Amino acid sequence: MRKEIDRIAIGSVDIYMQEFTGTKVSDIPADNAIETEANHIGRTKDGGEITYTTTYYNVKSDDGKAARNELTDDGATVSFGLITWNGDTITKLVPTASTTLSDGKRRTLIGGVANKNDKVYLIRAVHKDGVKGDVRYTFIGKNVNGFAAAYKPGQETTITPNITAEPFDDGRLIVLDEENAVGISLSAHSITVAAGSTASLSAVTAPTGQTVTWASADTSNATVSSGTVTGVAAGTATITASITVSGTTYTDSCTVTVTGAGA
Repeated sequence: MRKEIDRIAIGSVDIYMQEFTGTKVSDIPADNAIETEANHIGRTKDGGEITYTTTYYNVKSDDGKAARNELTDDGATVSFGLITWNGDTITKLVPTASTTLSDGKRRTLIGGVANKNDKVYLIRAVHKDGVKGDVRYTFIGKNVNGFAAAYKPGQETTITPNITAEPFDDGRLIVLDEENAVGISLSAHSITVAAGSTASLSAVTAPTGQTVTWASADTSNATVSSGTVTGVAAGTATITASITVSGTTYTDSCTVTVTGAGA
C-alpha cells in the first residue's frame, strides 16, 4: 500500500457554512445563496489548507516482471484558523454544540455524545482576487476533529477546525470554481463513429466567443471541420480543438474510434 498527499494552500479566505441536504454537485446552491452574512462563520488568519490523500495498492506478478498501481481510496480535509467567530460558529463546527439567546446573552453548550446531531454542512471557502478573479472551494462534510481555541496576549483569538470532506453521489470530494478562467473544453473526450458517418463535437471557450481551430492527428482515419467529425477508415484519431488568447494557445482533445462502415 502506498499513500500520496497533495496539499493546496488556499490563501486568505472567507468561510461560509450552511446545512446541506443534497447529494449531488448539481444540488449546490447559487453563490449568492451560500455567501450570505448568516452563513459567514469567519475570516482566516494565516490562510487555510486543503489536503487531498490517495491510497494505492501495488500489484505485482509472481515473477516480478509486471506491476501496476491501483487507486483504492482517497480523502480530503480542510483546515483553517478563524479570527472572527462566535457561539453560532461553534454550533456549525461541533456536532454536540447548541446555542441559546437570553437577555442579550448567547450561551453555547458543547459536548456529550448524546447531544450530537447528524447534520451535514456545505462549506465554501472564497479567496478574493480583484485581478485574477475569485476562487471558490466547495465541499460537504463535518468537523470530525473538534477544534482548538488559542488565546494569546496581544493577538487575535483564533479557532482551528479541521473538516473531513464527504463525497457527493459521484464520489467527488472538492469542487473548485475559478473566475476569469481562460481555456477550452470539448463536449466529449472519446467518441465512436462508423466509417462514412459523422458525429458532432462542440467546444466551450473562456472567454466566450473565441475562434476555435479544429485538427485531426490522423486524417486517414477521421477528419474534422467546425466540430463535425467524419469517419474515414477503421482505426483511431485524436481530434484537437484550440484557441489562442493573448498569444497563448489552449487545447482540448477527443479520441475518435472509427469502426467499419455500418458497424
